[in-house]
This record gives sequence, structure tokens and C-alpha cells, in this order.
Amino acid sequence: MLGLPPWLWWVIIAVVLVLADLTLLGAQFLLVAGALAALVTALASVLGLGLAGQLWTFLIALLVFAPVLVYGLRSRIRGQRAGPLESGWESGARVTVEARGERRIARLKGDEYPVTLMDGTRPDVGEDLIVDHMEGITLKAHRPDAPQTEH
Repeated sequence: MLGLPPWLWWVIIAVVLVLADLTLLGAQFLLVAGALAALVTALASVLGLGLAGQLWTFLIALLVFAPVLVYGLRSRIRGQRAGPLESGWESGARVTVEARGERRIARLKGDEYPVTLMDGTRPDVGEDLIVDHMEGITLKAHRPDAPQTEH
């Protein structure tokens, strides 16, 4: 194999997988799991395991690391913040009203949502509001000095 020891090939594979994951997939950690499996396999190679054993080591290590990294660690590394699938994730957020044609929108956690006021009036562009809840994809908000109502 081009004069390089097998363990070095596994290390090269690990580096390529990490770089591919970070640059092409945006840190999805699936290829990082493959990289860790490749490093374990490099260790197995150094310990004298043959090619068939190395391939089995890689496969078993990948089956162990992939679920752990993809489902377990990704949420901890990125932070376990509430998101759109969790009820109440938007409550209490401060937003600023923007205009999109005739519509009034607000940006919240990187996305744009239509926004309306709890009292039924139309918010002014540039106005700061506090989100009470969501109805569908629409933010229902109130002015900071207005009393909160039950929804």
C-alpha cells in the first residue's frame, strides 16, 4: 500500500472524514463517528490485527460511535435549547417588527415569522415586542408596557 503502514492509512482516513464532515456536512458528526472508528482501527492495526480484523473493528466501532455522536453528543455540543418543536419555546422572547411589503414580521432564532399583537392592533415597524405565544406560524406578541393576557 504505497509503502505506508496500515495504521497510518487509518489515521489519514480519519483526518479526511473529519474535514469532510466539518466542511461539507456542517458538523453532522456522522463522518466524525467514522473518523473515531478509523482511529480505533489504527490502534488495532498497531496491535497486529490483520486486514479482516481491522475491517471488522472499523465496522463495529462505527456502529458504536455513530448513534452516540449523532444523537447523543450533537445536542449537548450545540446546546440543548428549545426549538420550534417544543411547546412554548418562543414565549418571552423580545423581537423587533420589520416590514415585508404590507406584512409585519419579526426575526426569532434566525427565522422570520408573521407577527400580530394580542390586542388586535397592528404593530409599527421598528417597534420592540415581547412574544406571548404562537398560533400556527404567527407570533402573538404584546408591547412591553402592556399587561399580559391568558391565551
